Amino acid sequence: RNVYPLWLDAGIAVDVVATAFDEGSVRVAVLGPLRNGRRDVIASGGYSTPRSNVELTIETTERSEYLVVVGSHRLESATSYQLTAHCPDCTSEQTDVLAVPKAGALVGTGGIVSMQLGNVLADRDFDIEVELWASPPAQWWNGTKVATSVASGTQVNVIVPSTVAAADDLRLVVREAGGRVLDTGVVTRFAPVLAPMVRTDALLYGDLVSVGASGIAGAFEGVISLSLRSEVRAVTIADADIYIDLPGQVGNGFNAFDAAFNPELFDEQGTLNPNLPTNGELLSIGTIDGNGGYRRMGCFEYCNDLSGQETCTGGPRTCP
Repeated sequence: RNVYPLWLDAGIAVDVVATAFDEGSVRVAVLGPLRNGRRDVIASGGYSTPRSNVELTIETTERSEYLVVVGSHRLESATSYQLTAHCPDCTSEQTDVLAVPKAGALVGTGGIVSMQLGNVLADRDFDIEVELWASPPAQWWNGTKVATSVASGTQVNVIVPSTVAAADDLRLVVREAGGRVLDTGVVTRFAPVLAPMVRTDALLYGDLVSVGASGIAGAFEGVISLSLRSEVRAVTIADADIYIDLPGQVGNGFNAFDAAFNPELFDEQGTLNPNLPTNGELLSIGTIDGNGGYRRMGCFEYCNDLSGQETCTGGPRTCP
C-alpha cells in the first residue's frame, strides 16, 4: 500500500486514475483534509471486487492536502500500477505545492532557480523550505542536496552552487521548515544558458548496444529529432524522436531531453546490422533540423563495457 499527497485548491474537480500492470489488481481511496486527527474517505474503488482499473473524480471543498491511497485488492499481493491525477479546468496555481516551475522545465538561467508557491499554501501558518537536489541527468538515484532556501511569501529563490553542471537534473523538494516533506520533488533541468548540448560525460549504456543520452535541445511542434552517428564511417546508427509531454516543457523552443538510442541488431533476413557501433569508435549525437540537416551537439568514444573486460575508456571527445 502506497500513499500519495495531493495539494489542491478549493472548488475544483480532479480525476484520479489507477491502472494495474501484468494482470494485477488495484484499489484506490482518496482521503479528505485532516480534521481532529482523522481523514474522511471521499472516494474509493476496487475494494469490493478485484479490478485492473479504477477511475475516480473528486470535488474539493477546501484548500488543503488530500491523500491518495493505492494497493492491491484486499492487499493480498504486491502490485505495480500507473497512477495519474488530472484537473482539466485548473490553473497551475490550483493543483500543486509549486505553481512554477513544473516537471521537465529548464531552470536556473543566470544561476538562480526562481519558484512560486501554489495557492494551496496561501493560508499556511508555518515557514516553507525548498531543498535543491542535484544529480547527473536522468540519474535521480545519484542526487545530492546542494542548497536550501526559505520562502518569502509565495516566492522562493535558490542560488545554484558552482558544483552543479549545466544539464544536471535539479529536484525541488518542498517541506515545512525543519519538518515533514510536502512534495517529494519536482524534477527540472539546470540550464544556466539556453543553448543545445548533450552530456556525453553522463551516458547510460544498456544491454547489447543501446545508449541513453540526456541534454537540452530545441523542439519544433512538440518533437525533438535526434540522431546517433559514427564520425569514422559517416553512417547513422540510430535515431530517436522525443515527444514533449511534461507540464514544464514548451512545444517550440529549448527543452530537456532523455533519449534512448536502440539500433536494430539484425535486418529482416537475419543479417547482422553493419552500422552497429564498436568499442573505441568516435560517435556523435546531434539534432535534425527542419531541412533534414544534421547538427552535432557533442562527440564521444563509444565504450559499452558492461563486462568490465574492455580496454576502451569512453567519455567526451572533440568533434572533428
